[in-house]
Amino acid sequence: MPLECRSGRAGVVLLGGATFDESAVQLASALATQGMTAYDNAWLFSRVQELATTDELTGQHNRRHFYALAGTLVKAACRADHPLAAAMIDIDKFKTINDTYGHGVGDEVIRTVASRVRDSIRAADVLGRYGGEEFAVVLPDHADAPGVAERMRRAVADTPVPTPAGPIEVTISVGLTQLTSGESLDQLLARADHALYQAKDTGRNRVVVS
Repeated sequence: MPLECRSGRAGVVLLGGATFDESAVQLASALATQGMTAYDNAWLFSRVQELATTDELTGQHNRRHFYALAGTLVKAACRADHPLAAAMIDIDKFKTINDTYGHGVGDEVIRTVASRVRDSIRAADVLGRYGGEEFAVVLPDHADAPGVAERMRRAVADTPVPTPAGPIEVTISVGLTQLTSGESLDQLLARADHALYQAKDTGRNRVVVS
């Protein structure tokens, strides 16, 4: 019995037996059709959920979903009095990259930076695309958040980004801060953003800790 879905044949079920007659074949066919319809519906629902929570360009959390996850982590850290850090990240001179090479290359730079930052942090850390060329990261229970921030910076700066226009040297500036008692996510990110502006004002391609 073939199992057909929207993308083609997903598999085949083999059925048989001494009493497996034509009526059993028809019943199996109906069940297979219903089952694959349910499979398609579940896949579509999962895809809709993914699109609602994921930034299409980078594959990371979009801003709305980042806020939901990060807000939960901040509240939990405040209740349990656990350490938590947040970082704001901005790609340095990104407008120049767009103006020089075009938006297609700019998109490739954003994708690569997001991937390198994601590879520099733990699965438990939350990374989101905050907007444009800016990202936000929440680091719960980290013993060395400044070291993590520096690792993110070097992951981007140490290797040029391969693009259709050739390799491009890209750097990021990072503003980092630690959660204080009773602080909200908005307050935490505002302080990290202030540290980010300090990093950009003092030369870029650096980490500033608030």
